[in-house]
Amino acid sequence: MQIMAEIKPVKGGIHKFFVTAVLLAILVFFLIGTRWESRQRDPLVYRDSLEMKAVTVNGNELTLRDLAFYVAYEEAEVQRQAVVYDADNPIRYWNANMGGTYTRVAARNISMQMAIHDEVFYQMAMEEGIELSEADESALADVEQDFWSDLIMIDGDQRMGISEKDIQMTMRKMALAQKYQEIYAELNNKSYEDYDFTEAPYKKLLKKQDYKIHDKVWKRVSMGSITLNQ
Repeated sequence: MQIMAEIKPVKGGIHKFFVTAVLLAILVFFLIGTRWESRQRDPLVYRDSLEMKAVTVNGNELTLRDLAFYVAYEEAEVQRQAVVYDADNPIRYWNANMGGTYTRVAARNISMQMAIHDEVFYQMAMEEGIELSEADESALADVEQDFWSDLIMIDGDQRMGISEKDIQMTMRKMALAQKYQEIYAELNNKSYEDYDFTEAPYKKLLKKQDYKIHDKVWKRVSMGSITLNQ
């Protein structure tokens, strides 16, 4: 009986230790999981994330490097509005809620929609064997140089971690997309503007495309702080 009396407290102690260990393990697992989920929502360091896939359009994957032009372009556009809104503190405009959507979120969405739009028309241009004329090439070179000069003036290239070649490649695709947009509009008795990314005819065309935005990457792009030092 004495032996049994001694065994019971030992068993009780082991049981309590086991329960405590399990609870601690669950707590640690929960904390690690919570931190992991939190990190998945943290803003990306763009220059360190260039090869991450942002969107897939008809089987073609576009990375953050491929979308760098659109991010830089839209940041520049919105920043001009932000300076008019509050020259002393333009970040107020980026953080403003406009019609139910924060400015930085709207800017991110616009960047993505422009990229998808151009990729759709670029793919169509390639299928039809469309090429740029000498005049097109000359105009493209001028526009690209102007854009690049503006970007390096604010050290945007360094903040994004991109080269001029990255911008050149994207803007060439964009030029081909725009050229085919004009052709496609004529073929469908529409104006060029009817196939801008905000218009109904284009949205009808978009419904026929197979595309997927990789939100776990794209939603971590913090517009307003990629090329801008604010």
